[in-house]
Amino acid sequence: MSNIVGKQTSFRFLWFGQMFANLGDILFIVCLIKLIFDATGSVTYMSLVPFFNTISALISGLLAPLVINKYRLKSILFYSQSGKTILLLLLTISAATIKTGGLFWVYLFICLISFLDGWASPARNALVPSLVEEGKLVKTNSLLSISDQIVQLIAWPIGSILLVSMGAGNILWLTFSLYFISTALMGGIEQTVHIQAQENQTRLEALKEGWGIIWKSKQLRTVSYMNILETFANGVWIAAILFVYVSEALNKGEDWWGFINGSFFAGMLFAGLLIYRFSHLIERNLGKTILWSTFSLIAITFMFGMTSIPWFALFVSFLFGLPQMARDVAETTIIQKSAREQLLAKVYSARGTLVFAAFGISSLVMGWITDEFGVRTTFKVAAALFICSFFIALRGSRYLFGESNMERN
Repeated sequence: MSNIVGKQTSFRFLWFGQMFANLGDILFIVCLIKLIFDATGSVTYMSLVPFFNTISALISGLLAPLVINKYRLKSILFYSQSGKTILLLLLTISAATIKTGGLFWVYLFICLISFLDGWASPARNALVPSLVEEGKLVKTNSLLSISDQIVQLIAWPIGSILLVSMGAGNILWLTFSLYFISTALMGGIEQTVHIQAQENQTRLEALKEGWGIIWKSKQLRTVSYMNILETFANGVWIAAILFVYVSEALNKGEDWWGFINGSFFAGMLFAGLLIYRFSHLIERNLGKTILWSTFSLIAITFMFGMTSIPWFALFVSFLFGLPQMARDVAETTIIQKSAREQLLAKVYSARGTLVFAAFGISSLVMGWITDEFGVRTTFKVAAALFICSFFIALRGSRYLFGESNMERN
C-alpha cells in the first residue's frame, strides 16, 4: 500500500514539476525574443532562437543514451533541471547588459539550456510507466497531454501581457522562480528500480541501443515510420505557413491567424478531456485508434487546406485536435509498453532525434513548396503524407493490434 502511495506522490511531483518547467520554457522564449529584438531590431537574430533550440535538442538526443546508461532517470531529470535553473540565473543576472556584441553568450546559454532539456524529455516519458499502473497508461498520458495543452494555451498570451506590464528582465526572474520550483519537485520523485548498464557495453553500443530496439521491434518500427511521415506533414502548421494561409486562402488579417491557432489548441484541450473520459476504450484498441485517427487527419488536412470559408477553417482547425491527440496518446502508450525503464529512455531519445530532424527538414521543405507552388499545394502534400502513413499503418496493422514484442524485464 505504501509503495502505491509513494508512486502516486512521485507521479504528482513529476506531473507538476514538468508543468512548471514547461511554463518557464515558454516565458523564457518570449522574453529572449523580446530582449534580442530590442537589442538588434533584427528578425534574423530573433529567428536564431528556435533554430538553436532545435539544433541543441537534436544533438542532445543523440548523446542522451550515454547519460541514460550511467544515471538513474530521476537523477537525470533533477540534475538537468538544476542545470537549467543555474544557467538561467546567470543569464538573468547578465540580461541587462545584452547588446549586439554580447549576443554570442546569450545564444550559448540558449544552446546549453536546450541541450539539458533534451535529456529530461526521454527521462520523463520513460519514468511514467513505472509510476502508474499499466492499465491506466492511456488515462495518464491523456492527463499529461491536457496539462501540456493548458500550459500552451495560457503561457503565450500571459507571457505577452506580462512582457508589457513587467518588462523582460522581471519575466526572466519569474522564469527562474518557476525553474527553481520545478527542480524542487523533481527532487521529490522516488525511483525504486535502477537498471545498471551492461558492464562490457561500449559507448557506441550504448548510442546505438535505442535505435536497435526500434529496428528489431516491428511494432516500434511501424510507429516510427508513421512518426516521420506525420512529422513532415505537420510542418504545414508552423506559424509562417499558417500566416500565409490566412492571408491568401482565407483573405483575412492577422487577427484570424490568432483565431486559428487558438482554435487548434482549444481542440487539442477538448480532445484530451474526451480521451481521458474514454481512456478505457482506447486502452483496449490502441492499434485501431491509430488507424482511424490517421485516416481522419487525411480528410481534415485536405478540407482545411482547400476551404476559403474562414469560419469553416476555424471549425476544422478545432476538429484536428481529436484525431491528433488520440493518435499521440495511443502511440505514446504503445512505446511505453515496449521496453523497461532505462531502455525505454533510449528508445525515446532515438525517437526524439528522428522527430526533431524530420520537423526541421519539413519546416524548410514546406516553406519552399508554399513559396513556389502556393499554400494550397502545401496542404495537398501534407494530406498525401498522411495517406502514406495510413497505408503503413494498414500494412503493419497486425503489429499495431498485437501486444508489444519487446520484453519489459
